[in-house]
Amino acid sequence: PRFEALRQLRQKIAREQGVPPYVIFHDATLQAMLDARPENLEALAEVHGVGERKLERYGDAFLECLSGL
Repeated sequence: PRFEALRQLRQKIAREQGVPPYVIFHDATLQAMLDARPENLEALAEVHGVGERKLERYGDAFLECLSGL
């Protein structure tokens, strides 16, 4: 259920931007987020697959989703 919540958020963002979901984050990155449980942008930046640009674009949304899990 937690992984699915992240996948749904990724799908929503991908649909809004007209890109495939993997362009937002790969499944492995979503799983790494669940494993790391980052509580702020600095911690999220340490997750493999989260670069500076993706952190700026999607970091807040994914942190909010993670905090609700």
